[in-house]
Amino acid sequence: MEEAPSMVNVQNEFIIIDNPPVYQHAVYPYKNEWIVATLCEQGFARGKINFRNFYLQENDFILIFPDHIVDKCELSPDFKGKIVLISPHLSELINFGASFAMTKSVELKPYYVFPMEAVQAFRSFIELCKSLILLESGSNIMDSLKLLSKGFFIGIEELLIHQEPLPRLSSGSSSDLAEQFLNLVEVEYRQHRDLSFYANKLCKSVKYLSRVIMDSTGKNATDWIERCVVMDAKAQLVSTNKSIADISEDLHFPSSSFFGKYFKRVTGINPKDYRKGNQ
Repeated sequence: MEEAPSMVNVQNEFIIIDNPPVYQHAVYPYKNEWIVATLCEQGFARGKINFRNFYLQENDFILIFPDHIVDKCELSPDFKGKIVLISPHLSELINFGASFAMTKSVELKPYYVFPMEAVQAFRSFIELCKSLILLESGSNIMDSLKLLSKGFFIGIEELLIHQEPLPRLSSGSSSDLAEQFLNLVEVEYRQHRDLSFYANKLCKSVKYLSRVIMDSTGKNATDWIERCVVMDAKAQLVSTNKSIADISEDLHFPSSSFFGKYFKRVTGINPKDYRKGNQ
């Protein structure tokens, strides 16, 4: 007999879902707001987080943090697993701290193949949370969940920060340079859209870097930069209430007018119409 989906919801701040029903988000890409920790126990899940493809199988684990960009996620019809969702408000109260280096690691590698001990620790974390929720009904439960969540994530931090980012290209001198470029773009695209910045950082000429990126990826280097900028802009337009001026500022454009022209040049539609068409 198949185990039915179930959910435990504490004040719309901390949610545990067992065997979630297959669900497709209405519009991609979107900007994630919650901490989402998902363990795949059967079937598969696939999609794209922060511009990186992922494919989860049994005992694979994915972490999505606030402000991560989610694109085209899919669960298989037979997917089984466990999900923990922590609200933006509760995430702030947990206060992981500036030293919580795990978040930077997750930006470059959002999912992990954990040893069985860590997988069991996640299951135990969920069961302990459920037990405490059954015991407590007052305000103390949120304090307990805050402490448990912080302890669990700090406990797995070492496992995360020592895993290398997922390679996207086959190994080789040119491919390695292209990989470095793609990693750098993912970190710097909000501040830097000029190819010369990346060429200087990688100690290469613009001409040489352009040729390597085209040969290794089949796309222009500037196309990769524009892709990251526009993906982020689309996600914010669809899934946040930020004004176009605020999105422009977040992406470090000199003005909302300049941002609008850039967005339309790349997508063929202005930001206002894109938002209106995807509401």
